[in-house]
Amino acid sequence: MLIGLDFDNTIVCYDKAIARLADEFFDLPHDLPRTKLALRDFLRETNREAEWTAFQGEVYGPGLKYAEPFEDSIASMKKLKSLSYRLCIVSHRTKWPYKGFLYDLHSHAQEWIERVLLPENIFEDRSIFFFETKQEKIEAIKQLNCSMFLDDMPEILENSSFPPATRGILFKPSDERYGFDDRNIDQSVCRHWADFPSLINVLSNKIKKSK
Repeated sequence: MLIGLDFDNTIVCYDKAIARLADEFFDLPHDLPRTKLALRDFLRETNREAEWTAFQGEVYGPGLKYAEPFEDSIASMKKLKSLSYRLCIVSHRTKWPYKGFLYDLHSHAQEWIERVLLPENIFEDRSIFFFETKQEKIEAIKQLNCSMFLDDMPEILENSSFPPATRGILFKPSDERYGFDDRNIDQSVCRHWADFPSLINVLSNKIKKSK
């Protein structure tokens, strides 16, 4: 059974990268939280939308070296592999930023994967895919025949082109952990990576029973 995974904001957590880069690029109020939402809202409210767009290129480009995997993500992926699930990454990100320096965003993502993920021996060869558009990503999920797909973007999972044979799971991170069982389960939301293997097993059993 093939489990598909999004990359940005699903495997990769950018909190530390944003916090580290924010003061390098902006003169911010001392009491402003150095978080994505707080920074985005502050820049938009001060008519600096273009600066926010350019900053995203910095974060998803060279700033990616400061980003970390979500807590328990690597351990959970390794556990799934030990249970004979196959894993792939299917991501969409533009190759070049919309504004700012023309960093090769795909290359920066590949460098992070080579440094952080590949040494863990989680993914097989040719199981990591980057596309520039959402539609290309959705088509790849279909062609790969993913049984389930984890993504932080509802617009991917709810897209009319998303393959009906693939079970979409929304990644909506929370500091709290939520257990799953066969009797009472939110089948479409994962709030913490530590719960992901249990969720996959429950959904896998339901898929098998439905066939």
